[in-house]
Amino acid sequence: MGLGDVTRAGVLAAVEECQDLGRETFRRRYGFGRAMAYELVWDGNRYDSKAIAGVAHLYSVGDLLPVDGFSGGARTVAHCLRALGFTVEDGTAVTHGSQQVAPQLVLQPRGGARDRGPQNFARSVRQGIPIADIKDVLGGQADALAALYPDGIARLWGSTPTTRVNNEKAKALRSRCVGDDVFFYAESHFIARARILHLFNSLPVAQAVWGTDEDNATWEHIMALGDVEEFPVRVPAAPVLQSLNVPAPLRSLTLRSAEAYRRVVQFFPDSRQPVPTPPQATLPAAPLQLTPAELLDRVGSLNTHRHPGNKAPSRHQPLALLWAASRIAAGKPRLAPWSCFRAEVSPLLAEFGLPGSKVTPEYPFWHLKGNDLWEVHGIESDASSMPQPGIFNRVQPVAGLTHAAAELLQNPLTRLEAVFKLCSTYLDDVDQRELLSRVGLAGYATADGLLDNGDDGRGQEAADEKRATGPTARRESTASRLIRDAAIANRVKELHGHACQVCGTRLQYKHRPYSEAAHIRGLGSPHDGPDELQNLLCLCPNHHVLFDGLEIYIDVDGAVRQAHGGESLGHLRRHADHRIDEAYLRYHRTLCELNSLTTE
Repeated sequence: MGLGDVTRAGVLAAVEECQDLGRETFRRRYGFGRAMAYELVWDGNRYDSKAIAGVAHLYSVGDLLPVDGFSGGARTVAHCLRALGFTVEDGTAVTHGSQQVAPQLVLQPRGGARDRGPQNFARSVRQGIPIADIKDVLGGQADALAALYPDGIARLWGSTPTTRVNNEKAKALRSRCVGDDVFFYAESHFIARARILHLFNSLPVAQAVWGTDEDNATWEHIMALGDVEEFPVRVPAAPVLQSLNVPAPLRSLTLRSAEAYRRVVQFFPDSRQPVPTPPQATLPAAPLQLTPAELLDRVGSLNTHRHPGNKAPSRHQPLALLWAASRIAAGKPRLAPWSCFRAEVSPLLAEFGLPGSKVTPEYPFWHLKGNDLWEVHGIESDASSMPQPGIFNRVQPVAGLTHAAAELLQNPLTRLEAVFKLCSTYLDDVDQRELLSRVGLAGYATADGLLDNGDDGRGQEAADEKRATGPTARRESTASRLIRDAAIANRVKELHGHACQVCGTRLQYKHRPYSEAAHIRGLGSPHDGPDELQNLLCLCPNHHVLFDGLEIYIDVDGAVRQAHGGESLGHLRRHADHRIDEAYLRYHRTLCELNSLTTE
């Protein structure tokens, strides 16, 4: 795959996303720099040609063409874009000026005592690390740090790697850059800020500065910081996080745009402000912010077609949105070309659409854009009626969720609530368990979700109806397992004295107490819950199975209820030192509601 696979519709989709995000944020998100040779010109605005082509490739065929993936260089990119009917000009002739780029906002958890957060902050940020002490492991970073810190004291902070590609931490590690402002979070407050002077990855440096944790991991994604300022009065985090649509408490390294930073700067001391906004004429209009409640309202009020003689709404749009939500859960691009949409959505319409309805994937592909959650690129937007099917095949338009809707659906709770809204409003009389499995959301059938291969320890056994005549055969396998924190699991059991929080039972097994730590929002896909104390319950094996099997749930008043019938089993037993995050209980309740639709 290469530039020859880029379509005009893909380019238009990339251009609109760049308009929504802003040119600098767009480049940062996808790892591109400013165009040094050629710029695409569209509607009087200028765009970085390589960045647009790389993202256009993502929306044309599903794979991002990275900055180092362009054979033939910038001239080939310009030729490709011109061949698609776009104007490309020599960017070196354009005066960009010396305008500063506004910083992004980096939210950085300091970590608690268990993570040695306070000690690490005091040593490597407040006091600083003598460069001479780590010169043996600095390698090529020695000159950079020496230039940044003439006094020989480096202010450093780092992050452990993540294997995920689309969570908050991965996006922050990928898109933060020099000049961004870092705000340190601890105990529901922001305690300090600093500015990023330099970014580098170094396992030896991280080991020398911070050592390793019990999993032999260390903070190898390193930030060199300047302008370190500890707040004399800690800043409450709740209003900041709420304004940024970030769940509280802050659990992970999180990045927000310069535009979002300007919205919350009022909450911080004014000794340093973000770089002033460039003249308004150079910025695209900021899109209206979509809230989770608005998204759910629009999902539940689709303008669905009704067939003559059938009062039931058409299922074409709901099925297409369910497919789109599954793409977000799987980390796929939010936009897809017509050929992909037709191939994947048509079978869903044929199997789960209204009896007797035609399989017309072009209908939801085009008409979903009427609810402000969906966009179509490559066909004139002012067309008064749906184009003829042949036009879709000829121009290969691109369509999918808007950037705002896709960002909201990254949140597992919002995504689950949207899936439940679609299923309960439009699809309540289909085999929803089969539908969710077919669309790629089979993990919603249980509270623990789809675990990594082999993670449940059971594995799939080979079926053999013949009676065994010797020792059970063995076979080799390779498994990928989620890494659980045994210390947190032991902590929740100890706090409750191994007594089940539902029934109070204390089991003894081999002369020792036995209980199980149950995750409320499961670790498996598509739940992607965190492994933390606030997301755990101490349960006996029976109630662990019932909780994971969505047979019982905890209501808003703390009563444990049967999912079918709602009979109360009593109140959940609590402990003062075990705070449970209500958002996780809400997630599990919604999951039970969705499951009840599939079993009634």
